[in-house]
Amino acid sequence: MSSTVDPVPPAPISDESRPPLRLRIKDRWGRVWRWWAHTWSTIRPGPEALNGVIWASWITGAVAAIIGGYYLRSGFGLLIDFVFAFAVGALVVLLGALGVGLLLTLFGKLPRFATGIVVGTCLFIVIQWPLELGLILGVSVLLVEGVLGVAIATLVHGHFQTAPRSKKVFTTTLFVAALAANAAFLYFIMGEGTEKGMLQLPDMSPPSPAPLSAPNPADQGPYKTRSLLYGSGTDIRRPEYGKSVAIKTDTVDASLFFKDFKGWKAKLRRAYWGFGMDKLPLNGRVWYPEGDGPFPLALIVHGNHTMSDFSDPGYEYLGELLASRGFILASLDENFLNGGLFHDPPKQQAVRGWMLLEHLKLWRTWNGTPGNPFYKKVDVDNVALMGHSRGGEAAATAALFNRLPCYPDDANIKFSYGYPIKSVVAIAPADGQYKPAGQWRYIDNVSYLTLQGANDADVSSFMGSRQWDHVRYTEPGPWFKAEVYVYRANHGQFNTGWGRSDVGQPMSHFLNLKPLLSGEDQRRIAKVYISAFLETTLHDRREYLPLFRDYRRVRSWLPPTLYMSRYQDASYRVISDFSEDPDPTTTTVSGGRIAAENLSVWREGKIPFRQGDRDYNGVFLGWNRSPQKDGTPPALPVYSISLPETRPPRWTLSPDSILSMSLAVTDEKAPPPGKKPDDEEKEDKAKEKDKKDAKEEATDFTIEMRTVDGVTSSLPLSRFGTLPPPFKVRFTKLARMDSWQYKKDSEPAFQTFELPLSAFAEQAKGFDPSRIGTIRLLFDRTPSRVIILSEIGFAGG
Repeated sequence: MSSTVDPVPPAPISDESRPPLRLRIKDRWGRVWRWWAHTWSTIRPGPEALNGVIWASWITGAVAAIIGGYYLRSGFGLLIDFVFAFAVGALVVLLGALGVGLLLTLFGKLPRFATGIVVGTCLFIVIQWPLELGLILGVSVLLVEGVLGVAIATLVHGHFQTAPRSKKVFTTTLFVAALAANAAFLYFIMGEGTEKGMLQLPDMSPPSPAPLSAPNPADQGPYKTRSLLYGSGTDIRRPEYGKSVAIKTDTVDASLFFKDFKGWKAKLRRAYWGFGMDKLPLNGRVWYPEGDGPFPLALIVHGNHTMSDFSDPGYEYLGELLASRGFILASLDENFLNGGLFHDPPKQQAVRGWMLLEHLKLWRTWNGTPGNPFYKKVDVDNVALMGHSRGGEAAATAALFNRLPCYPDDANIKFSYGYPIKSVVAIAPADGQYKPAGQWRYIDNVSYLTLQGANDADVSSFMGSRQWDHVRYTEPGPWFKAEVYVYRANHGQFNTGWGRSDVGQPMSHFLNLKPLLSGEDQRRIAKVYISAFLETTLHDRREYLPLFRDYRRVRSWLPPTLYMSRYQDASYRVISDFSEDPDPTTTTVSGGRIAAENLSVWREGKIPFRQGDRDYNGVFLGWNRSPQKDGTPPALPVYSISLPETRPPRWTLSPDSILSMSLAVTDEKAPPPGKKPDDEEKEDKAKEKDKKDAKEEATDFTIEMRTVDGVTSSLPLSRFGTLPPPFKVRFTKLARMDSWQYKKDSEPAFQTFELPLSAFAEQAKGFDPSRIGTIRLLFDRTPSRVIILSEIGFAGG
């Protein structure tokens, strides 16, 4: 019989016998280190891994060169582009390798050749992109491809079959992870993007006004259309402007504009095009109606695009439409002024406008030349100039040059035009790239229309809005100016050749294209507005004028998206545009006064773009009607304008008169009255929180008018239209990239509200519009907002 003896429990370790904490930590760290050393000895790559990194770098560099060469589009042919890209890549990699090799010889022990190849390839990737993105791509791509190269080298040449299991698992994991990273990157760059961050709004408009009783101007007209090309007849790059042109034209000498354009750049451009700046061709493609005429003439010019990717055919959709409606449209070739061969020609922005006038001179000559296809078919007193992008700025420049005796930047270049240009159309125009004599471009007494897409990733700010403000009416006339801001419209789809990408390849793969309208829808907007504008200004069909005053009148003609528009005509009489002096209590019209009560924001200042400003002022008005601590409602915020007692000449107000206001909503936070953030950091956080928490809803308030004899009438702003929140845009697939490239997700865009005084007369018995003394904005309907009022005044009905 056996017996069991209970084990004696170990004696407890006293605090005195426990090793010190420092020794315990050292012991545990030693165990971890020995485990890692053992593990690393089983999974570390062999000598073949270095070759894998080198080959991965070579292949990655070659792929980068292929992509760069494919998208270079120099015009000399794909083979030359590939050779150039590989030469640049080899040079950059070689220089990087030599530089790194030298540094490592002096300071390090890494393998000089392999490290140099990796760094050189990384540099080659970096120089093909914007700096921030290039650095991230260069490092990330080389890291992933380097890991993939190591894994492949180990699998193929590393005695993988006899390697320890841990090394097999580790190598296989690296291989799969690197492949997955490549697949994810390809999926990302080939995808359309995201709707995230886009403004999602129901139709907030009040009942729309009656639809416009006129034919849709985007419908084909009654005329059969024809087309032809004119040009130098000797163009080596454009066969269509060679010997087969219907009308041969002389070249023009622009060398005086390009006095400083010399050296290898000028020689390379001359070699490519076959002519220099002293012999620029006057090339154009024309769509015109069959018939005797005379027909109004419109000239359109493209903007800056890759010079070898010709832009002038991209407006055929406008040419066919307008010709069918009784207009002649000529799309001008200025591709030789575009960027390419690693430079833009200097002063070309001004020359673009000058060449419009040289083309117009041709048309006036042809109209009086027997035997010419356009003999007596051109209504030379009914002319419009149009342009897209830099071409939009060129159209305004041409309207200015048309009335000047000489070139503002060199008075030795004489002008003698003086043509009866009636209207200008600017599609997503640039502005400020050319400033005549260093000043903003003001043009007088022409009608002006500008269109802009809110999702324009090229001209990302509404530059045409600044030119809109610089169109002035100095005397009574039929002129008007209108601007249209379209959500989900981009830059390129106004030209069929440019398309959905607003930036060059391969950067375009990072653009967020999913929110964009289709090209057909975007061009339908252009057809409606441009055709109606030319019908109004050149055919004198004034029934289309309400389209520009209120887009809601023609909703059935337009694609479903969000619009904002401004309108002003020669009957407009300003009360205040907030630019007359630094005193926020005075009006632009002499003798008027301004006051405010209970506003948390009241300041006058420059109206911002995403980057920079519009170079004209507005008044910023903010209110916050949050309940006070004791629960009582805050006092009503009011902005009040007192009209001068003595009215200026031509200030006759009647029920047919209109109060006109241009308003925009900002994403700025309005603090409660008398309270401000303690410091800039809190203010920035408050603004950011407000952006995230802001409801996507319209802004409303009450407009009150009081006569000098005390009769008051008031109506809500929403009675006359909708003031939407800022149109938020995500330009790229990565939010961080938006902040690098575009700074802000929105910018103020203005909506004109026209308030007929007859509506106020109907609302209050005894209200006499001719005796209005005070206009008050009562911010009683929306709890909190900051808005911009860019101008307020009266206009004819």
